[in-house]
Amino acid sequence: MTEGFLIISDFLTNELRLILGLCFLAKLTDFSVEKKRLLFSAAGGFFVTVLQRVSGIGSMGAEVLLLAGTAWYSLRGKRNLCLFLAFSYEIGVGLWDFLLQGAFGILFRSGDFLNPAVPQHLAGIWLARLVMLGIAAAWAKQKEKSPVSMRLASSLALFGLLGAVTLSEQRILPLNEDQTGAWIILSMVLMFSVLFYRLSRQREMELEIARLKQDQAEIVERDYQALRRTYEENAKLYHDLHNHIETIYQCLVQGDTREAVRYCEDLRTPAREISQTVWTGDKALDCLISSKMTMAKQEQIKTKVNIEYPHNTNIRSVDLAAILGNLLDNGLEAAKTAPKHLRILNLTIRRIHAMLIIKVENGYGSAPIQKDGSLLTSKEDKAFHGWGLKSVQTAADRYDGIVQTDYKDGMFRAVVTLSFQPVKTE
Repeated sequence: MTEGFLIISDFLTNELRLILGLCFLAKLTDFSVEKKRLLFSAAGGFFVTVLQRVSGIGSMGAEVLLLAGTAWYSLRGKRNLCLFLAFSYEIGVGLWDFLLQGAFGILFRSGDFLNPAVPQHLAGIWLARLVMLGIAAAWAKQKEKSPVSMRLASSLALFGLLGAVTLSEQRILPLNEDQTGAWIILSMVLMFSVLFYRLSRQREMELEIARLKQDQAEIVERDYQALRRTYEENAKLYHDLHNHIETIYQCLVQGDTREAVRYCEDLRTPAREISQTVWTGDKALDCLISSKMTMAKQEQIKTKVNIEYPHNTNIRSVDLAAILGNLLDNGLEAAKTAPKHLRILNLTIRRIHAMLIIKVENGYGSAPIQKDGSLLTSKEDKAFHGWGLKSVQTAADRYDGIVQTDYKDGMFRAVVTLSFQPVKTE
């Protein structure tokens, strides 16, 4: 009876350990926990429980491989990261199981709480699982890059080390010195693992920021070159103005008004391209929108602009330029590949109370590529492309904004919603 109870309890605690571990890895590496992966973890829990009756270390190793393998299969890569996170997770859970079992043993002055052959040892394990469930529920409510999660992990690792040292020094409950020494070493390994992960994430963020800045610099350079070419054409027009006037005069003298009108239309083209429409009242944004619309017309892409822009908001021009520039660039690139009837680029900006809605619609030739819910670039140089929507999301995050995308029937839509505060001007 007791043996059966122990087996069932071990199975349930192992299931919780595996499922929470899978959610832990999914949260850190950005993959979705699907039903089939949960079923695989359930089957793995049965295998680990059977192995646990033979070897505790073997069952821990099996859990590491099971969690890392599931994460690696979901991500189709990052094998070393998956192994590192799974190993760190198992050390952390095993450490706190040991600490809570030791705490119960000291509280009740009984070594049975550390003896896996008797039911009392389950008290510390179940308390650990309940705490893990509480932490998981709180963590699920945190934002993706919240610093609270990292501070919590650092605190658990630090208190785990202090707890292991305290258990080794206490004299109330006799403990195996080799066991406590091993957990002290493992708790130090866990501390360094958390530190290493924090430094790695910081390095990744710095690289991402550098790539975003390079991408933005390329966009600015491309827009500058387009405007420079237009100004050069306009400068040439004015430089040769007296020749053009003479040509028009001769056409009119000879009574060929049709040729004179045609010649004037040809001369107006560069001037039309550089003419500035006031879209928002912000010169930088108006210049950006005008240049993108001009580029679209040069590619025979139909454009439609509908803007209702609120003045005196706390939204910075540089953030709006990042959002509009990236969305319009993506729309232009996609519309170039679209069939003739879908060569469309529409821009809509609307204010709804204290919300600013930016919508860009465009046709496309081939459906966007998705992986784990994220859109991927179709360009060959993956290292320096594919950051457009990430840059949009980064800018939107400053205003508690969201970025939504969908596509069907050959049309792609990107909608950015920003919250803003009115700014009073004297």
